Amino acid sequence: MKFKKLLALMMVCMLVFTTGCNKNKKYDEYMQSGEEAVKQEKFEDALDYFDKALEEKDDDKEATSLYKQVEQLLQVQAKMKHKLYDEAIELCEKIMDSDSQSSVCRDAAKKLKTECEKLKKEQESLSFREQIEKKIDEVKELMDEEEYMNAKVKLGYIIEELDGKSEYIDELKECNELLKTCNDKIDELSAKKEEESKKEEDKNTADKNDVDDDQGFDSSSIDFNDDLKKQIATAGEAYVEFYFEYGSGTAPSKFAEKAYEDTENDTPLGKYKEQGRTIFMNAFKQAFEATGNEYY
Repeated sequence: MKFKKLLALMMVCMLVFTTGCNKNKKYDEYMQSGEEAVKQEKFEDALDYFDKALEEKDDDKEATSLYKQVEQLLQVQAKMKHKLYDEAIELCEKIMDSDSQSSVCRDAAKKLKTECEKLKKEQESLSFREQIEKKIDEVKELMDEEEYMNAKVKLGYIIEELDGKSEYIDELKECNELLKTCNDKIDELSAKKEEESKKEEDKNTADKNDVDDDQGFDSSSIDFNDDLKKQIATAGEAYVEFYFEYGSGTAPSKFAEKAYEDTENDTPLGKYKEQGRTIFMNAFKQAFEATGNEYY
């Protein structure tokens, strides 16, 4: 009897031992795959592997540390994409100070930091005048594409940068001339839309002697059609780029609210103002969150 009890106990111990070994084996495989993915800069894949390792060993200190470091590496890449090199370098240094046993993420952060420092130096090597000229060229490209509202906004920021700098009087004069052209084109397009809307209205009421004032039609507004919705959404997406260039220190939502007011002033939305705001804010928020930054 004692022998049977001893045998049963030994079998239970072996089962527990075998299960533990299998669990440790999977954990080791996921950790190894995660580290290899980091070395290849496949950070999203690495995140998945470390997450699976945590499923095998819940609250494991090493897996948790590496998971958090990979999240930060992804943030570094997002900041580099938007040329926020100082913030990216600061985050790299934070990763490099981590206390994980594996140095794979610290090595990746060190590599990215070197790349950031190089790109930052190249960016700073451009003179202020060259940067202004580059921005003016971008405005002209927007105007060639008939994106006059976006061009106008960018010109406003450039003029603000040049304000009080007498040595850039020629550039300031050019910007003001471009701004006048944008305003003229915006007015021209708005008038054209209003004219088309009026013609459509006249066509629909040609067989009537009187206009039904009870319909609440605002003659100063334009048709809230698909083209206008698309234009508003495109403007919302475009302002994300302006945020990273000019909105530092401002909450993204506040920046978007102000941006919409600027856009709305150039587009007589009339009774459709609030609908336009919803489209603009949603487009801005989705484009902003796609950069990997937190919208607030």
